Amino acid sequence: MKALFAMDLMGGKTVRLRKGDFQEVTVYSDDPPSLIEEMVGRGARDFHIIDLDGARTGEPVHGDIIRKIRSMVKGYMEVGGGIRTDDTIKYYSDLGVDGIIVGTRALEDEEYFEGLTRFPNIVLGLDLLGGRPMSRGWKNAVDRDPGAILSAAERIGIMAVLCTSIERDGMLSGPDLAGLKAISGMTRLPVIASGGVSNIDDVRRLAEMDVWAAIIGKAFYEGFIGIEEAMGYAD
Repeated sequence: MKALFAMDLMGGKTVRLRKGDFQEVTVYSDDPPSLIEEMVGRGARDFHIIDLDGARTGEPVHGDIIRKIRSMVKGYMEVGGGIRTDDTIKYYSDLGVDGIIVGTRALEDEEYFEGLTRFPNIVLGLDLLGGRPMSRGWKNAVDRDPGAILSAAERIGIMAVLCTSIERDGMLSGPDLAGLKAISGMTRLPVIASGGVSNIDDVRRLAEMDVWAAIIGKAFYEGFIGIEEAMGYAD
């Protein structure tokens, strides 16, 4: 399992939102690249980077910061936030990003989703609220069955699926193990677990579930999980 340390970018700063609410923001650093450098120095290897401003505008906002981060990260790195065009996918691919998260447009535009077969590095962002897929910053419900979405993703050749429990995101309430088990049972795709990780026992449980990767965000920033102990469960 990969331990993916999360960094959300907004206004050039490292922040965390509560349940994706842009009105409930905590700032953790005014210098994201320096923080990444510090984390790498302490043993962090793989990263999950979200351009929150990009999610709102539909185009990259923090490209320069993400380029700097990519130069520091030697392991796997995925990027998301407003990635809705081929040009943006190519932009991040050219920066050397390993996984490019596409959510809203893939869920809302089936023709575009089918066309993603031409890219080898797409991570499907499947954000769930009460078992229902959500889009556009978790504001709109998508009238599609998760199982059907996952079946299509396999056929298209999606690299992995990022499954986020919206209710648990930023809440330190523990991951939705039952929901993740259900998603894993619907697909052969690698599953990235996101939302709710609160302590090292949660990381251990996810490793035991054999998810491909676990997102570690607020629990790290608030000091509940150390990089060294999380890396003890990483491969």
